Amino acid sequence: MGKKNLAIIGVGEVPTGTYPGRSQWDIIYETCIQAVRDAGIHKNDVEAVITVAPQAQPQLTAEISFGMIPEELGLKGCKDVCICNAGGASTSNCLRLAEEMINSGAAEFILIPHMTVHSTIPLPDLINFFAKAGIDLQWEYPYGTTYNGIIAMMTRRYMYETGTTAEEMASVVVSLRKWAALDPNSIFYGKEVPSIEKILSSGMVSSPLRKRECNVLADGGAALLVTSAETAAKIGRPAAVKLGEGTRFFSAFTTTRSTEKVLEGFVKGTDEALAQAGLKKDEIDIWNLYMAYPVGHPLFMEAVGLCEPGQAGKMFMEGHTWPGGKRPWSPIGDAIGRGHTGSGVSTATYVETARQLMGKAGARQVPNAKYVFQNTSGGSGMNFIATVWGRNI
Repeated sequence: MGKKNLAIIGVGEVPTGTYPGRSQWDIIYETCIQAVRDAGIHKNDVEAVITVAPQAQPQLTAEISFGMIPEELGLKGCKDVCICNAGGASTSNCLRLAEEMINSGAAEFILIPHMTVHSTIPLPDLINFFAKAGIDLQWEYPYGTTYNGIIAMMTRRYMYETGTTAEEMASVVVSLRKWAALDPNSIFYGKEVPSIEKILSSGMVSSPLRKRECNVLADGGAALLVTSAETAAKIGRPAAVKLGEGTRFFSAFTTTRSTEKVLEGFVKGTDEALAQAGLKKDEIDIWNLYMAYPVGHPLFMEAVGLCEPGQAGKMFMEGHTWPGGKRPWSPIGDAIGRGHTGSGVSTATYVETARQLMGKAGARQVPNAKYVFQNTSGGSGMNFIATVWGRNI
């Protein structure tokens, strides 16, 4: 049996934001129903459910682990359930597991949902969770290290080594928010895009990182319906087809991570994904990056040779990455632009990749998009999973 290309044929999503009245199961029902309908299949055609593990929601995680999603949705053809947890890389692992199940013949149609409701988690529990998740309990936690603190140190180092200015770093946020303002599912949909001056005048969180350069926790959810490219073609569904992948693991914690190894991983993972797809960098129409914070975007852009060292900030400031620019970049605005829904930001990023290739991205649609590069990463940046996706003809 030859290897089959994975294809996303259905997506579902609810708007991110603070919606304490919208329950966890409300989100699961809505996004899964949307994805099944978008795929044009019957719910009983779904043979497996592979779920992104909800972060900081132990009761829901237990319910999903023991099979409540197919039970609640009445998926009478479902033969298997599984839950994956790798932080922001969880969705990639769900898709990889689905790919293996499809290739082995274990399932033809697989549902992959994610949801998070941060607004109903008690604040002390949220603080305690994020203080420990991806943080070394011996060498980082006792000193009060936070994600904002970690990223601030990375940002300071990057700015020092490349000469990137505070204004150029703020322009990354401007670019991401310009895309987010066009996305009906973003927490910032239809809202004013902040100027560089407004970003830099917001309160300092951890120097040089300011309030408007940090994430906003939000409630949200999304779902993917996947099958093989062959099946998608047979049933006549538009699809986003996986063409290549490259992965690298760095380290569990930032204290044991080398910047050189990370940059090398960006390059090699990207090169492997492109080589598998048989494409060159200049053939990619959209770079759909999930980096969570601004600094990851110019860092990646320079590392893989999309611009000269120290020039990425100018690419963002000059509008090349904006809607209508020559290098469309993160068209849902990453976590900065849509609100951070835990591991679900990567699910939403895959949803956007599929929408762009299906021509369903609305005001964000990049004309004639044929190929999308996407990445995910888990924990505090433990790994890098690069994928290339193409439009089925």
